[in-house]
Amino acid sequence: MPSAWDITILETLQLLDDSLSEFSEGVADDRYAIWLGAGVSMGKLPGLGGVAEAVLEHVRARIDPANPACAFKTSLDRMLGLVALDAGQLALIDYAQPVAAWPPLEQVTLQLVSRYAVMLDQSPPGEQPDYLVWNGVDVVSRYADPATTPGPEHLGLAALVAEGVASDCVSANWDDLIEKAMRLLDGPASGVLQVRVLPADVQNNVPRARLYKFHGCAAKAGDDEGVYRDRIVGRQSQINGWAQKPENVVIAGKLVDLAISKPTLMLGLSAQDANIQDLFVRAQTQLPATFPTHPPFVMVSEDAVGAHQDGLLRNFYRSDYAAHAQDIQTASLVRSYAKTLLPALWLHVLCAKLTALIDKAAPGLPAGERDSLREGIKRLRDLAAASADPADQEGFMHAALAFAGRALRLFRRGRAPAAGEGIYAPLSDVGVTRTVAAPHVDADGVVQLALAFALVGRGEQEGHWTCATSDPAQAGTGAVRLAGAVRQSEVFFAASAHAAAQLFASGHVAEDDDAVIVQSFEVVPRSARHPTSAPGRTGKLGLREFGLSSMADGAVSLDGLLQRFKAEVAV
Repeated sequence: MPSAWDITILETLQLLDDSLSEFSEGVADDRYAIWLGAGVSMGKLPGLGGVAEAVLEHVRARIDPANPACAFKTSLDRMLGLVALDAGQLALIDYAQPVAAWPPLEQVTLQLVSRYAVMLDQSPPGEQPDYLVWNGVDVVSRYADPATTPGPEHLGLAALVAEGVASDCVSANWDDLIEKAMRLLDGPASGVLQVRVLPADVQNNVPRARLYKFHGCAAKAGDDEGVYRDRIVGRQSQINGWAQKPENVVIAGKLVDLAISKPTLMLGLSAQDANIQDLFVRAQTQLPATFPTHPPFVMVSEDAVGAHQDGLLRNFYRSDYAAHAQDIQTASLVRSYAKTLLPALWLHVLCAKLTALIDKAAPGLPAGERDSLREGIKRLRDLAAASADPADQEGFMHAALAFAGRALRLFRRGRAPAAGEGIYAPLSDVGVTRTVAAPHVDADGVVQLALAFALVGRGEQEGHWTCATSDPAQAGTGAVRLAGAVRQSEVFFAASAHAAAQLFASGHVAEDDDAVIVQSFEVVPRSARHPTSAPGRTGKLGLREFGLSSMADGAVSLDGLLQRFKAEVAV
């Protein structure tokens, strides 16, 4: 089995379909609270080792060699006092030399990573208690840099938020990469995700999703230092007894409630901080867990369960842990890191929503044939996942989100995204169960869209055509390009006659295009148009347009339904 470092998006999807199916179904129904740690942003921001080096160098550079009582030397001495070095290693450390030149630097930073909160409490005497965080780490410049862009994990999480299946997220991180990803997907004025830092933030319940940044937010601190600087948590003195401090009681109460009411997915979170451990201990005390839980109540995105995560599991499954330790660790482990897992979960959620609609789309087909249609949707999902370059998952997510968002906007309103709208549009804004049960689901065309994708995927499986995508910058690019034995054509999907008419008005299709418009419902005749090409034979079949609902009505055979679809598409 691939390691969490090496696993691909496609391989992760296979795990989500098989051994992790109960977990993935829970995510697709918005049952999990997603807890994030520094590991989520490692590809974009320095890890704790880099932070430790930066703090050491900041302090070292300010030492006054002529002053034996220099406060900065005292601070550096205290930080190095946290590290176990032998006499030979200590002799190699020269405060006159940059930290980067210290021979034992690696040993120093490795040890400070596990003691980073204590390190940040060693401020120079006479300076503010948060000096090493605010000035040494330079938290605003480092973690709210406008030039730092979100990675595949942030884009994947933002897509899950947009799809309504990540309504509660908890972050120990200072950076604003999730918020940047949301603005990219939903537009600069996005109001889908509310960032909660202050106690009063919990009184705003209008946004669909919440991001609890219980260690503070660098971007907000940069915008309003007077209000948000004190909310930046990183020092041990802040972490100890965090939940009992008056300024934290409200947010802590919300986090305990999440730990009780929703299963937990931990991403890049070692859970080493005492306040995180305390939150879960309090949750377990209020509502003890019995193993196994359905779905698994704590999931860890790691290559192996870490020591602090194991401690959390021991507390959570306290009465059952001794007898079931190995089973609990196995059930709790997702061997795929966030940069791969979150994109895979996004593709899984889209697929889960579409496959859940198949029973509505083709109720007359035997159950086994409806399962075959669901496999057709999975086939398209897997083709998309297989196209992802493991070395450029960020590029894949940018392209995939933009392509999916464009296709869904064309489907619903017949035109591509306008400037400032964001690159993505969700299939629905609630989980699978609520999507299927929505009162408007039979009228908005999405049921037929699911059937159309299923038939396209099934046709690809049977060798009737191959599926690809074209350049979305071209107006004539559809949701998919089908290449058959005779021709290749762009295929558009339209939820309504209005959306289909807008495809013409917006210049995406013309009457003489060798393209296909699959409408969800009946095709409404349009007024005659002037031809846009020379008369006579051109070798082009021209535009094909048909409605899917009537084709599906009364269908009792998948073969018959697929043959009718194939005849209409005519590739």
